[in-house]
Amino acid sequence: MENQNKVRADLRQLNPFFMVAFVGIIYHLRIRTMAGDDVFFSQATSELGLWNYLILRYETWTSRFVIEFLLVEIIKYPLLWRLIDLALFISFPVLLSKIFGGGKWMNWCAAAAILLYPFHDMGTAGWITTTVNYFWPVWGMFFVGVLLKKMLVHKKIGIMEGIAGVLVCLIASSHEQVAVILFVVFVLYGIYMVIGKHRKESLMQDSAGSDLADRKVIRGNRFYLAGMVLVNVVTLISILLCPGNAGRNAVSIADLPIFETYGFGDKLYLGLLSIERVFIANCDAVFLTVTLVLAMLVYVKTDDYKKTLISALPVLILFGQTALRTAYPGLSGLFVMPEQITEWSWGALSTWLPMVYLAVTVATMLYALWIILGERPLEYIYALLMLGCGFGAGMILGFMATIYVSGERVYITLYFIMLFVTMFCIYRMADAVEEKIKQTGGKLAVTLLVLICLVNVGFVTLSC
Repeated sequence: MENQNKVRADLRQLNPFFMVAFVGIIYHLRIRTMAGDDVFFSQATSELGLWNYLILRYETWTSRFVIEFLLVEIIKYPLLWRLIDLALFISFPVLLSKIFGGGKWMNWCAAAAILLYPFHDMGTAGWITTTVNYFWPVWGMFFVGVLLKKMLVHKKIGIMEGIAGVLVCLIASSHEQVAVILFVVFVLYGIYMVIGKHRKESLMQDSAGSDLADRKVIRGNRFYLAGMVLVNVVTLISILLCPGNAGRNAVSIADLPIFETYGFGDKLYLGLLSIERVFIANCDAVFLTVTLVLAMLVYVKTDDYKKTLISALPVLILFGQTALRTAYPGLSGLFVMPEQITEWSWGALSTWLPMVYLAVTVATMLYALWIILGERPLEYIYALLMLGCGFGAGMILGFMATIYVSGERVYITLYFIMLFVTMFCIYRMADAVEEKIKQTGGKLAVTLLVLICLVNVGFVTLSC
């Protein structure tokens, strides 16, 4: 009887993953492939052959040599792509939860994170092309994160697991944003190991405890770590030296001639404005959820009205961008909806208001994170660096003439970094949050989150 109860309890802990699997199956049954860039890549090697095509692309267009190698091969077998992409979609929350040691609470948070993501962005350039170029590398980034977590608590990395880690890191690093983020993660991991704190208290203790840190395990793990770092650094160098970057930029500038007249300030403004437009002006559901959760965590931790109000300023700005702008059209001038602009006046109020909202939002998010994580300064710094990587990956788009070509799919790294940092905050306050959820306010908050997930899932399903 005890064994049966244990099995039932274990299965109940997996319910969030079953739910994600169900949603993932619906998505992948409805997805219609061979549209947009899928058509181009399905015929890409027909004349030149595989290697000549890849060399030509590297010399004239893109540094994503490894990703395109994978893409032009797998696009020949759409059914195989569906199965692999479905497997990655289902396993994504498993990876997220594992980084935090698993358990019922983190399983639900990880499932919610995946269901909140606007997966329809992965169909904007053809489903196969976009997922292989964006979704797969981000999945790979968190797969590497799981391995680093195991290394951190001195758990043995198996041979197949280690080889898979190196190969996954190679594919993920072929995406420019992910390559930089992984490099930063490796540097932070190295710093953490050098100061030796990991032997006393890991950032994320495994719920089952860590194995004995024998020299053989550490040596074997370091071998796989060295392999992942090596492929990441080599890929980064190949990205920086890629001659195709200049060629693609020249073609993009030909389509947007005014971009050549922009100075550093103009490009920086474009990048920041694009972030504000996507996440704040459009009241993005993921961003709304992240800011709302951070504000609620501050309330749970401090029970202080002023601190909670300051942390909730991004939510109030999002409220202004939606309810106030709609209900009171006369206030629309205060809540600007930026377009995909190429010209602006530095003297106009509408030019600066989005920057003010973005600055206030970032500042209050940093404040909320300090309230939540400030007792552990190293964790706070690491959280800031990860968020900085995400925002930097979005901001750098302003320095590319293709900023308006790729659409919102390019922000996938920022989406998941924000969700990851939010999960980390919840993880650090799990006991207090679980206690609050039993109360009426907590139940209402969970209900709101469920509704946002349901709306997003419904919209993605209809968009497939």
